[in-house]
Amino acid sequence: MATKRKYPPTADRVGIFTAAWREIAPEASFAGMTLAEFETTTAPLMQSAQRLQALDAKYAAELKARAEAEVAARESMRLVANAVRGNPAYGEDGQLYRAMGYVPLSQRQSGLTRKGSAPAAAGETA
Repeated sequence: MATKRKYPPTADRVGIFTAAWREIAPEASFAGMTLAEFETTTAPLMQSAQRLQALDAKYAAELKARAEAEVAARESMRLVANAVRGNPAYGEDGQLYRAMGYVPLSQRQSGLTRKGSAPAAAGETA
């Protein structure tokens, strides 16, 4: 189970620190740094966070594009399978149909099962 964060992510906290510092004490120096030096020190983190956010958006867009492409591919596969099934040279009982992952007509089972009587154990009489 994932643990819940007590604080916002570091990049968000840097933004909070910077905004508070800029609002309340822009000319003050803390830990030997001015606000500009703090922003310079934390700039790589902020840039990385922005790049990751852009990559997340691209990733989501690519997932959507893949899902749409899968729908189109499944439709094409369905059309081709139906065309193979309807082609007299290949048909529903042919090698190509089986190679495409379908069960040929001659190898299908009805699925019907009959409940038989339980076999008698050795030494028992009915």
